[in-house]
Amino acid sequence: MDPAAVLAPRDLRSVASAVALAAEPGAPDPLLRAVDELAQEALGHRLFTALRYDLAAGTAHRLYSSAPDVYPASGSKRIATAPALRRMVDTGLPLLTPDAAAVRENFADAEAIFSLGCASVLNLPVIVRGRLLGQINLLHQAGHYQPWAIESGMVLAALAATAFIGDGNPAAWAQR
Repeated sequence: MDPAAVLAPRDLRSVASAVALAAEPGAPDPLLRAVDELAQEALGHRLFTALRYDLAAGTAHRLYSSAPDVYPASGSKRIATAPALRRMVDTGLPLLTPDAAAVRENFADAEAIFSLGCASVLNLPVIVRGRLLGQINLLHQAGHYQPWAIESGMVLAALAATAFIGDGNPAAWAQR
């Protein structure tokens, strides 16, 4: 994949559609589905998930999954027992896990990840007004994600951000 072409959709209507979905009732699903499609076009993935943090409870709740049979949207993880989640919460920085050895080191569910043919992970923080709300995750075959993918991935995370606010309705943010 040409790094210069990343996140330069041939048709910007797909980006506009994703942004418009942020205002729709019933988000996060429609918005995250649109961001999933953009991520597939821009970076490629075998799995796309979105996790919203509940830092007070120490958990991350899955808002969306492109593979709900393996990673259902109703799932949650304890942040303290997940090295990659802990790192994201501690630093607020993207995490690139390029290969199987790194996946084993960072993910307790490494075998489930491998069962999807994935061994490269790109975790991207979702930050709004300086507040870390969660993360989006892209998974693919070993070596697929390289450092050049982080910048485009952060654009995708920004597009997804309103899905992480309250019930996904941007009006909820204005009330805070």
